[in-house]
Amino acid sequence: SKLKGYGKLARLDIEGLEAGARVAVDGKKNATDFALWKFSPKDQKRDMEWDSPWGVGFPGWHLECSVIARESLGDQIDIHTGGIDHIPVHHTNEIAQTESVTGKQFSQFWVHNNHIKVDGTKMSKSLGNIYTLQDIINRGYDIDAYKLTILAKHYRTEGNFTWEILEASQNRLQGYKKMAALVWQTNDEAALLGAAYFSEKQEALLAALSDDLNTPQALAVLSEVERDITSLHPKDKDAFLQLLSFVSETLGINLAVSDISPEQKQLLQSRANAKTSKDWVAADALRDQLKAQGIAINDTGTQQVWYYV
Repeated sequence: SKLKGYGKLARLDIEGLEAGARVAVDGKKNATDFALWKFSPKDQKRDMEWDSPWGVGFPGWHLECSVIARESLGDQIDIHTGGIDHIPVHHTNEIAQTESVTGKQFSQFWVHNNHIKVDGTKMSKSLGNIYTLQDIINRGYDIDAYKLTILAKHYRTEGNFTWEILEASQNRLQGYKKMAALVWQTNDEAALLGAAYFSEKQEALLAALSDDLNTPQALAVLSEVERDITSLHPKDKDAFLQLLSFVSETLGINLAVSDISPEQKQLLQSRANAKTSKDWVAADALRDQLKAQGIAINDTGTQQVWYYV
């Protein structure tokens, strides 16, 4: 009650809260009071507890975060993130504590992410619908596919996780990796994309992320590149590599695809020779040999376009 503007982040109706508090709770003088220090149980020893002027105990959850932020980053920070469920209590109380000590605005920006549901339902142990990253790996999916599932929604909107959605994201990731593999290949039959194209797309990606982290729009730009390159192919290798590096740095999706080995290139050439000679058995055997090494082939006219699987 002594802090002017308490609850400003959550736009709390403090007067309404006070009017609705008929009885004091746990010794509170005000409905919005919260614990700075909690006391250890008398009959047991906690793993983490300290002596203090008020008795043996431990700091409240809100105080822990205020102290960690100030000790690590100073009196003021630029960006504070967290879930939307932290707004009305935890982050509100962090602000109260820190600004009472420093007399300065705690954080310049607050970025709150919404929740991810599973099959349209809140995750719950009782429902058995809690999945871990290891569960995703065990089912044969790439962690980057999960990242794409999350990035496909705006951070402030509620998301949904299903295995079908993850499968679609895995296919999307495979398309991006096919695109990235073209940086090492040429296509004499197709029109070529120069440095100006890749620079324009990188600027479009940055513009999307600068607009309140609009990751769905950023992925839309990346899908445009995938569509264009599939038919046109890159002319400027360095500019294309710069774009792929930018994607990896900003979205966390690793599209750094390495070139195939000289031995694998020789297998590709041998397959091309077999096709020219119409030795389809040999061509198919060479295709299978490359596939066993994790390399698939798309035949486009007289071109062999390879990609990792």
